[in-house]
Amino acid sequence: MAQEHMIGEVKALSMLEDVLNMSLADQTEIVLEVGQQAVTRYANNAISQNVSATNTRIAVRAVVGTACARVFTNRLDLDSLRQTIENATTIARNLPADTSKKPPTTYLAGNRANASARTIPLAPSYTSPITIAAPFFFPETAEATPEERAAWIQTIIDQTRSAGFQAFGTAITAMTELAVVNSLGVRSYTATTEAFLRTLVDNGEGTGYADALTRDAATLSPVDIANEAITKCRLNRNQITLSPGDYAAVLEPNCVADFLRFPVRWGMGALAVEQGMSFMADRFGTQVTGAQVTLWDDPLDPACMPIPIDYEGHAAQHLPLITDGIAIDVATDTATASRRSPSEPSNGHATSPWETEDPLPEHIVMPGGTSTADDLTRNLTRGLRISRLHYTHLPDVRQVIATGTTRDGTFLVENGEIVAAVKNMRFTQSILDLLAGIEEVGQRKTCRDWWAANGMESTYYYVPSLRVARCVFTGVTTY
Repeated sequence: MAQEHMIGEVKALSMLEDVLNMSLADQTEIVLEVGQQAVTRYANNAISQNVSATNTRIAVRAVVGTACARVFTNRLDLDSLRQTIENATTIARNLPADTSKKPPTTYLAGNRANASARTIPLAPSYTSPITIAAPFFFPETAEATPEERAAWIQTIIDQTRSAGFQAFGTAITAMTELAVVNSLGVRSYTATTEAFLRTLVDNGEGTGYADALTRDAATLSPVDIANEAITKCRLNRNQITLSPGDYAAVLEPNCVADFLRFPVRWGMGALAVEQGMSFMADRFGTQVTGAQVTLWDDPLDPACMPIPIDYEGHAAQHLPLITDGIAIDVATDTATASRRSPSEPSNGHATSPWETEDPLPEHIVMPGGTSTADDLTRNLTRGLRISRLHYTHLPDVRQVIATGTTRDGTFLVENGEIVAAVKNMRFTQSILDLLAGIEEVGQRKTCRDWWAANGMESTYYYVPSLRVARCVFTGVTTY
């Protein structure tokens, strides 16, 4: 990766402007995303792979009448872009009119003085492009070399080998450019960087895991990451089997992120509310979980992987979700906001058109405290300490009943002390009920849930360790 390989703000917006002028649709939106990612993998205390890739993609939305179509391409030559615009327009022209909109409800956005009677889910006009600057973009991250990633890994391997264990993991540096233009005046651009370092340390019986996520690679501490994983690995021996049942628990931040993924992804987007699938549907202003629970989304929080715009080019915004257990609001894009009220603007949470049509909060923040996870453990009479979860699912969306297994460090705690490693256990519980039992809040960490950490989603979390009164386990594993 290198900054000289970036398209840049001026060229990106100029190119999209030229493409926009080719459109014969009533209204058009063009989203450009260029992602450059470099990955160094290691296993058995040795680097095993070093790769880099650039992924360029464009999404075109065309509206004809009240019909809307979206077409994708990864080619940037003008002929291919012209064909993509024509394809989207042709599809929209041949689609039946969208009769689900009840006049005078409109999706119109942008420069409303130029708006016609036709509808389109486009963002309000945002004509002040964001410059490439901290805290979104860090040149040191963008320019990180294979040798630098190898040095981070070598630090982890050296410590792991000294402990007599095997280390596995990845070091990733990435930068992304996002540009959005539409026929209603949107002209938005930003660039971000990301660094992710993780390790899984194996002693032959059990494992210990640790990671760090940041926009600024200079803040990574391979020493701390190695120490955390090695400490857990040392403890994770001679595992015992516990019977299924209810246990008090200390949940480390990665585990909290895994639990929060369920109500966030399936309950805090406006489309889920419209469809009646969200636990918040018909419950705004009422208690949906314990009074100890406050969550908000903040794409501008420096500790939560900030980004200044969404995928409609709208300025990112702070959004209260749950306050003192009361349902407050959900994420909207222009389409869902306009369906709530014809004059209501998007609250800046349009998601990637390549992932989902549901606007979602993707920068989740929860208040924290000053206590470490070890402090929370000392206040636990009997229960479990859980590092993180694995391969989680949501069989009951409306009740937010989730299931999954613990992973890479589950320990029995008695009288404030870890007394044994525990074979991984399967939980099945309403996450709202679990959160209602928060008894103590610890320090926060920037992290991702299991799915996002494995590249399948894009939600970020800045959340604390939690001590909860009741975590329901319905089964055990053999490892």
